[in-house]
Amino acid sequence: MIINSKRAVFIFCLMSGLLALTLVAAYGAEQQFDQKGGPVDTWNRPMEKEFKVGEVFDPVRFMISVAAGVVIINLVRSKFPKVLPIVLVRALTSIGVVLIFWELVIYLQLVRSVLLPPPTTVFAKLQGHWGKRYLQIHISSSIQRLFTSFLLAIVTGIPIGFLIANFRRFSDYVDPLLNLIRVIPPPAWLPFAILWFGIGNPPAIFIIWLGAFFPMLLNTIRGIKNTQQIHIESILNLGGSKMDVYWRVMLPSAFPTIFTGIRIGFGIGWVCLVTAELVAVDAGLGWMIEDARNLLDTPTVLGGMVVICMLGILFDTILRKTEQMIVRWQ
Repeated sequence: MIINSKRAVFIFCLMSGLLALTLVAAYGAEQQFDQKGGPVDTWNRPMEKEFKVGEVFDPVRFMISVAAGVVIINLVRSKFPKVLPIVLVRALTSIGVVLIFWELVIYLQLVRSVLLPPPTTVFAKLQGHWGKRYLQIHISSSIQRLFTSFLLAIVTGIPIGFLIANFRRFSDYVDPLLNLIRVIPPPAWLPFAILWFGIGNPPAIFIIWLGAFFPMLLNTIRGIKNTQQIHIESILNLGGSKMDVYWRVMLPSAFPTIFTGIRIGFGIGWVCLVTAELVAVDAGLGWMIEDARNLLDTPTVLGGMVVICMLGILFDTILRKTEQMIVRWQ
């Protein structure tokens, strides 16, 4: 039950490379962002016209296309069951039915489009934002903050959790203080974060770090304390040192629990990211949603929510696959 060091190094290098690429892309986007005056001066916001239902994407064709797609994937599944997993087919079918019903409700004017924009309008709006590089700037800004805070939470939460679980004196001093801070919701710290760090990335990074830190900390403590005593005694009886116990028994035993904390921390950090961007920054998906809300641009609000959903699913899938690659013994 030993972590493959080469695989762990590979995963670490891959994550570091992704972070570096993200930072470079975000830096380039911010340079463009600053040259155009920033969002306060509108910097070519794509808000010049309102998208009407059927103006860009025909709603009838959209509903027919979605229905045809649902029928096709179900036929493919029935004829070739090994090609498409049943779980994927059912998920796509339910999503397709919801999209058709959603579009139909607006098409029949049962609900005003300003209250609930139809999928065709949302897609048209996202297409326009992407074409003007408006969406890319906000995505890169959010990802930069997320990965910076996420890595900070990993390098602080896991080591501190390891120390609390192994050293009683350290735990007696530190654990009560952390428990007092833990029960305060991260968004409640926003006023002080702005006072301490000003407006921009630092307060947002602090809030996201705070949200991701405690799940990693608590799961590390629980994972280390759940290590079976017989494994520790076996290493010591065979002449192993304390470091052997830590590296060869405790960490591999606790790693599945630690990784669960990483995934939970990432999810909470993702929520805190959007919350922090509503107030403390001038770019990002949360800022884009809040700015569109002020302008009653509900398609952009909903489009931002869709982008946040898709990115969250993507990142969680990457974390889950990474866990499967590393924790082969589970």
